Amino acid sequence: MTESPLAEVNTLPGNLLRRCHQISVAIFLRQCEAFNLTQLQYVALSALEERGPLDQITLGGCTALDRNTIAVVVRKLEERGLVTRRRDPEDRRSKLVTLTAAGRELRRQAEAAVHATQEEILGPLSGEERDILCRLLQRMADTNNALSRVPIRSAG
Repeated sequence: MTESPLAEVNTLPGNLLRRCHQISVAIFLRQCEAFNLTQLQYVALSALEERGPLDQITLGGCTALDRNTIAVVVRKLEERGLVTRRRDPEDRRSKLVTLTAAGRELRRQAEAAVHATQEEILGPLSGEERDILCRLLQRMADTNNALSRVPIRSAG
């Protein structure tokens, strides 16, 4: 039996990733407070800017967000006039999400704050350590993608 279960759990990679995620979200929200954006909203706006109009399911797939989460993200963005949603004329069951000019502009305005967030998150590390960490995290994410409850799916 471990003498200090809490000390042990605080060194487990999964728990460290969870703590770092909490820190990352807090830094993002502070840095992007002026834009009233969450990380998930920024990711959705970025996907729409890069790929153009997408149905909600595809948008969720390329951002690793489940159906319920992407629906909430899109609804909040739509309420702010940052995206529009309309029935897909080719598939009446799905909704096409389109980035508006206001959404494109807000994403671009927030870009510097998003980069400042990354700098703050990685602040304790040297340049070489940052590169190594990001490569390792990318490898873990890519290799374990299929194990995720919501894996990233590439859109056509």
